[in-house]
Amino acid sequence: MKRYISLLLCVGILLSAAGCSTGAGSGAGGDSVIDGSGAVLVAPENPGAIKIASVYAVAVPFITALGLTGQVSAINVKSKFWTDADSALAGAGTVGRGTVDMEALASFAPGVLIHRSNDPATVDAVAGKLGIPVLCITVENYEDINYTLVMMGKYFGREERAQQVCSWLSGKFEMISEIVDLIPPGERVRALMMGGELGRIAGGEMIQSWMIEKAGGICTASGIENNRNWANVGEETIFEWNPDVIFATSSTPLNYTVQALMRDPAWSAMAAIKNQAVYIVPAGIDSWDMPGISSALGTMYMLHCMYPSYFSAEQLQSEIDEYYMFMFGKTFSSEYLGYDLAN
Repeated sequence: MKRYISLLLCVGILLSAAGCSTGAGSGAGGDSVIDGSGAVLVAPENPGAIKIASVYAVAVPFITALGLTGQVSAINVKSKFWTDADSALAGAGTVGRGTVDMEALASFAPGVLIHRSNDPATVDAVAGKLGIPVLCITVENYEDINYTLVMMGKYFGREERAQQVCSWLSGKFEMISEIVDLIPPGERVRALMMGGELGRIAGGEMIQSWMIEKAGGICTASGIENNRNWANVGEETIFEWNPDVIFATSSTPLNYTVQALMRDPAWSAMAAIKNQAVYIVPAGIDSWDMPGISSALGTMYMLHCMYPSYFSAEQLQSEIDEYYMFMFGKTFSSEYLGYDLAN
């Protein structure tokens, strides 16, 4: 019911944004938005001047996509890619990594903290003790991503850019759906996203599992729920699921390697090992399986790995270059980003 209400609200905000005549950066200060937690916040009167802080790394691509990096005073940047790609982020301070440093946040005194929706204790502490508004975001599927872009676009006066990014994403996921529709049911493979430790997986609520399904896979962990956090189901459960393909995240360090997994006798009977179908989702320096705009790339990568005859490496590379041009106005080499489509 909550997701249904959120989708209805998303439609309302989309219609409102589409009807605005203001361009990116002009904003409609004073309008209200409903954030990812369901809270109602009043947009600042001068959204172009408000300073932004966040300890939530997932917020970074949204801030970047909407052209808000110049307003960032403190940010959690997990990879040097973001400071390489955008000099404004290189000069930003920090108010913590994942967990808010209340003293540091008070010293920066930003106009808003962007945070994750499933941490109400921090939201209450920041808003109640420091009086700093908290804009919560939830991004675990395409609808969430689209909603967050439009909601943040309205809050920060970047409606036009938000619509551009939403349109780009819509086009890419429509393309993916059209390709997946060509794959016969009998060719569909069973797949799983594994986390930083063996036996730790992305549950059915997480965007990584949604990406598998969007790319035409059958997610073996679809019934696992863990409040949108990585779940420890254990290796035996994965053996029982016996996926045809295993994807490993690049959003966190792994305590295993694909090569060691392929040689491990305990895993040798698994279909994914027999198929030599274990892949780390690119790219370590700009993870494509993090919730955000780059999840389109991660989904296309999964599509290529699971069904290469339907979506080639050449097609994928073309889409990678287009994404980085759209987001940053330049492309990056595969060596720099850390992926190899030949393998």
